[in-house]
Amino acid sequence: MRYGVFPLILACVSAPAFAQTSEDDIRPGEVSADQARVDFEIDLSDGQLVTLTTRSEANFDTVLRITDTNGQTLAENDDYSGGGLQSQVIFQPPAPGHYTASVTGYGGSFGSFELQISEGVDFGLTEAAQILARDVVSLDNSNPTRSVGVDLSEGDILVANTYAISPGMDTTLELRSPAGNILAQNDDSREGGTLNSRILLQINETGRHELVIGSYSGADFGDVMISAAIDPDAELPYDFTAIEGTEITRQSGTIDDNQPSREFHVSLETGQTLLVLADAQSGDLDPVLRVLGPDGEPVALNDDRGDGSLNSAVALTIETPGEYTVSMERYRGGNSGGEFTLVMSLVDAGIVDELRALRENISLSGETLSIRTEDFVVYYTLDGVDASSEDYAREVGVSLQANLDAQTAIGFAEPIRDEDGLYRAFVSEVGGALGFARPVETVFDNPDTPDVREETAARAIFVIDNDFVGLGDASPSSLIRATATHELNHIVQYGYDAVEELDWLYESTASWIETVTVGEDQDATDYVASDFSRPGRCWSTSDEGLDYGQWTLLQSIADQHGNEMIVRFWENAALMDGLETMDAALQDAGSSLGEAVTRWRAQNYALDYDLAPVFTQTVEVTGTLSASGRGYGKGRLEQLGVNYFTLDLSGPTTLTVSRSDDVVLFVLGQRGGEIQVISLGQSGTVDPAGWEHVGLMVMNAAMPEAPGACSGERYQLEISEGGSPMPAAAFRFSDRHFIIPGENAEAE
Repeated sequence: MRYGVFPLILACVSAPAFAQTSEDDIRPGEVSADQARVDFEIDLSDGQLVTLTTRSEANFDTVLRITDTNGQTLAENDDYSGGGLQSQVIFQPPAPGHYTASVTGYGGSFGSFELQISEGVDFGLTEAAQILARDVVSLDNSNPTRSVGVDLSEGDILVANTYAISPGMDTTLELRSPAGNILAQNDDSREGGTLNSRILLQINETGRHELVIGSYSGADFGDVMISAAIDPDAELPYDFTAIEGTEITRQSGTIDDNQPSREFHVSLETGQTLLVLADAQSGDLDPVLRVLGPDGEPVALNDDRGDGSLNSAVALTIETPGEYTVSMERYRGGNSGGEFTLVMSLVDAGIVDELRALRENISLSGETLSIRTEDFVVYYTLDGVDASSEDYAREVGVSLQANLDAQTAIGFAEPIRDEDGLYRAFVSEVGGALGFARPVETVFDNPDTPDVREETAARAIFVIDNDFVGLGDASPSSLIRATATHELNHIVQYGYDAVEELDWLYESTASWIETVTVGEDQDATDYVASDFSRPGRCWSTSDEGLDYGQWTLLQSIADQHGNEMIVRFWENAALMDGLETMDAALQDAGSSLGEAVTRWRAQNYALDYDLAPVFTQTVEVTGTLSASGRGYGKGRLEQLGVNYFTLDLSGPTTLTVSRSDDVVLFVLGQRGGEIQVISLGQSGTVDPAGWEHVGLMVMNAAMPEAPGACSGERYQLEISEGGSPMPAAAFRFSDRHFIIPGENAEAE
């Protein structure tokens, strides 16, 4: 998913707004030729959470913006899901004070409206809803999960939502039965739009139920609002238990560290359609189903089945008779565990298409129209929250087509097509993101890679925002091109491997491809600051958007080995996993992953990139070392992370690192139009004579045990006068764009 870099605080809900109450603040207004903007002053206290919604009987197309006293935009929305052409912002002020809510007409349109200001969050409940709980809970080290009890009766339709008050939190939500069994789980309530969670379920047992709130990483802490309501008019998700068929077997068991997977066998005949359902019953189990054919090759795979839960379902019609193996395992991205039930049934063949359509599940708010290019079909609508235009949809199609041609020209294989030989794209209100790509069907073997049979290749769809309002200062055309190439690259990636363990590689490659294919329209350079400001963080982590920002590693590798090396990584991903995916390709080229990361960290200091003039900052410097005879202690340098220092030395000086066998030193010296990189190991001499500038890179050279498995290591620097001559440079970079870090906040 590709999120805008514009700092906004908004949320998108997926059903009609809750009913107006007497406590709501209703303010009328009219946008006209004489008054193109209507401003409303609002006073908010610290921590107060409000929902601002425009309403218009004539369906006037509004745009709602929140600004502070300095005129800075803090939040903005055009159309919110379920609100037609109306606007909605869920807002919590960064500080108590005066704020301005401004309403304008989209595209310069005029009309009358009302602005409704409601306390709390609009969770998309209907007028018939009965609120059971609406509380704010805090997650911290001592309470990484929190529980809220609700009394429910058989037949009730429960709508439970989280809303992360603390920025950046990715919440999870579980519903447990009176006996403690998991009835439903959810991570993201609307894929591509929000990291908040939502459970919508019809209850089949009367009693005290429990909602358990947590964070996806288990380490994100802060305040979360939880809402629970009975809503008889809510539209229920797809009911897998209602599928009719002949049960073959019903199994139960436990998945945990001692037994992370289970296998079950079933004999099937040609023409039969098998349905397998896997449901978690306890713990935090996130089940994954994999079906292997008689030859041992995978023929079906599913993680989340599309009903808002973490449970899994596969349906396939048998072409080759024989014994099939159903593997029940846990999601590879975590160590979840708990009890499960697994049910196999024979069902009607139409269920296969029904579940395929459910996974695509992009419903537009009006009549669905389409345009075609050579390889793409782009679906759009002219009505409702998702409304765009034929010209907009055509521009999306043209951009996708051009970028497919550009990416395959680099050497990437074409991704997997649908049954019509096309790629599907949708223009929709994405809810705070620029766009996203989503795997919808695991195919296992991409026909455009005839020399290899992939293990988890998947067909994917592309979704792009319908207007980009509030998502950046660039023009819509520029954002279309950047988003098209970024998300298209994810679709290309899924054609190799949809579950690559080196998760870092997905976003870093998609960000890098922007710089290669769309020129000035790229916005990958905006992400670089996330990495440059935290160089001590572990390489391969996706935390805090570092996977987006660390695309420069791929550029550094491409500078050394050519763009084809990045393609080679993805070719390896088809059959390899984790760090081996990159390391094996580099080893074949006479290098290694460790060497590549070392060069990259030094190249970041040198700013030796073609796009460095538009980077927004230099690397963060830990400090300046100048005094001999002193020790400098620094802690928690993570694997393949670095600390940079500037050196202010009067003569030859010996630097020694202690307390860690993994931490090593590199001198970064400028002279003769170059930044020379000199390896000192754990001890060596720095002689500043004849250098225009001298810096130091302290690196934890240890490789993470697994991608993203980061931990800190302490070290100490010892500084003494004198020493032996400096070694020769290990490698060199141009100083064409070099700025001494810390002397200028922005590259020139």
